[in-house]
Amino acid sequence: MIREMLANKKKEKQRRERIKAVKRFAAGAAAGITAGAVSGILLAPKAGKETREDIAKGAKDLGENVKTKTAEIKETVENKVTETKGNIVEAKEKISKYLADKKAARGCCKCDEEVIVEENKEIQVGAETEE
Repeated sequence: MIREMLANKKKEKQRRERIKAVKRFAAGAAAGITAGAVSGILLAPKAGKETREDIAKGAKDLGENVKTKTAEIKETVENKVTETKGNIVEAKEKISKYLADKKAARGCCKCDEEVIVEENKEIQVGAETEE
């Protein structure tokens, strides 16, 4: 029993060490690739002016892509907000109808009316906070 626990702990420690080694290797490889790419661009047989133009063009394209994606995301979020508001209104209507049907089925007394009025107020407050 104790031997098994010790063996499991040892295996777990070795596994963590392997994971650390893989992470270090991956970080080093990423740094090497990045350094190689930058060196390749800067030391390419193009004239400095051409390289700077290429870099400027890439930066401009990146900026345009960011603007486009931002606009798309904004539109998607606006659509989701509109859809959610519609769902809230629909749910509110269903709840009101359910309460009205329940009220009609039970035969209403004054205390039931007060409960329904309070429930409707809570629903309205909840819907207003969602907006």
